[in-house]
Amino acid sequence: MSNSYSKEFKRSAVDLLLSIIQRANPQKSIKYYQFFQKNLGISDEEFELFEQQNRLNQLENRDIICRELGNNNHKIMQFLMMLNRCIIIDGCELKSYQRFEEVRDSFIEKF
Repeated sequence: MSNSYSKEFKRSAVDLLLSIIQRANPQKSIKYYQFFQKNLGISDEEFELFEQQNRLNQLENRDIICRELGNNNHKIMQFLMMLNRCIIIDGCELKSYQRFEEVRDSFIEKF
């Protein structure tokens, strides 16, 4: 995926991640920062800032991400695969994966 995303897109990506995972401890947070920095060009500072801001709801985040990706099904599926890889960095709890499936299904339902 490209590293030239808007701030709004990056914030929505972090929002979705944080809605899926439980509050990560500092050791795990570093892995998420590194993953998002590599895949979406989100700096540590941006990640921390987005982490502190009020959350948007899942549908708002979905719409922002879809719009940024040009409502292109292939790009959206790439984003979802990237998000899936991120949440399983250290394995994930069943609840977290179920939340990921809800997010994934909301994207699929849109199309």
